[in-house]
Amino acid sequence: MDITVPTLPLDRPAAFGPAPAYAQLRAVAPLVRVLTPAGEPAWAVVDAATARQVLSDERFRITPPGAEGTGSLHSDGPPHARLRRLVARAFTPRALAGFRPWIAQHAAGLVEDLERRGPGSDLVATVARPLPLGVTQHLLGIRVADQHRFHHWADAVSGLTAGATGADVERSWAEFAGFLTGVIAEKRAEPGADLLGQLVAVRDAVDGGLDDHELLTTVLSLVAGGYLTVANALSIGVVEIVRSGGFAGLDEPAAAARAAEEVVRLQIGLSGEAFPRWAREDVRFGDVTVAAGEQVLVRLEAANRDPARFADPERFDRDRAPNPHLGFGHGPHHCIGAPLARIELAAVLAALARRLPGLALACDPEEVPWTGNPLDDGPASLPVTW
Repeated sequence: MDITVPTLPLDRPAAFGPAPAYAQLRAVAPLVRVLTPAGEPAWAVVDAATARQVLSDERFRITPPGAEGTGSLHSDGPPHARLRRLVARAFTPRALAGFRPWIAQHAAGLVEDLERRGPGSDLVATVARPLPLGVTQHLLGIRVADQHRFHHWADAVSGLTAGATGADVERSWAEFAGFLTGVIAEKRAEPGADLLGQLVAVRDAVDGGLDDHELLTTVLSLVAGGYLTVANALSIGVVEIVRSGGFAGLDEPAAAARAAEEVVRLQIGLSGEAFPRWAREDVRFGDVTVAAGEQVLVRLEAANRDPARFADPERFDRDRAPNPHLGFGHGPHHCIGAPLARIELAAVLAALARRLPGLALACDPEEVPWTGNPLDDGPASLPVTW
């Protein structure tokens, strides 16, 4: 079948709906030729099985050919495996269990603030963004006298500061890194029970511990990666839940957790696609050969709507179980903060169900403004009522 090579991102007729062309591409082949937004040729993976294969195959790396590793979680091979092995110790569900009550309390407090502000209030500014920022500060044990400054840094490094130039963003990164370097020094002198204290203390017989550079890049990655993705998931998830029947029944923890998984499954594509991969050698998929050096884009939005993996994949099913989605990735670069994100999402959904079970949108979904962030797009504001 002949098909015009499409250019990403694919057209999305409805702001909160999928790109229908992915279903058409999936009917052609699990891997299809596309052009990136910059006009570069690439392969797009559009089914669940091939997505899992590429994400777990060491022949596909996230470091472009010829580029050096960053010495961070965004790298490949033994350096990445070592760093991840150490950092992951602080992110197991068991390690995070002690933080769960505080997260639930923080979520409840933000929802109460939303209620005090009254119908028409902005869920993004009042709940969705403050939640991951507050959780990050608390878990890492970061004490910030000037909250506005911390929020400004987080917005800047996440690409949310309107009108910011490249120099502005670089300056914010430098200021943020300088602040966190001081925090790390304090934690080395007096480590606590918080997450950063655990990261300072973690070590093993083979790899030793994390040096200051590794700690800094890890904390920066946690702030930048855990802020916008969670905020967008919450905002988009609220829209999906409202449109699928509302919040009744989600005050029960297990129900909130299942709904959170479905939020992650369906919010991908609007927010949080996987990092590009590059083939390190020729890799064959049926009749298709991905040549060494070629770019591969795993489209999680397409994989998470694959009818071969999910029954009625376009429907938001709050009770979907099991839910083998790829929203947090797969393989060696599976999202290390996934256990924390799950706790945060479920906590907010349960708090909304308890306090504002009749929550609804205060505008048409198509009128919701979007940030336009090329890496992690989501609602810039979301007025709600009840």
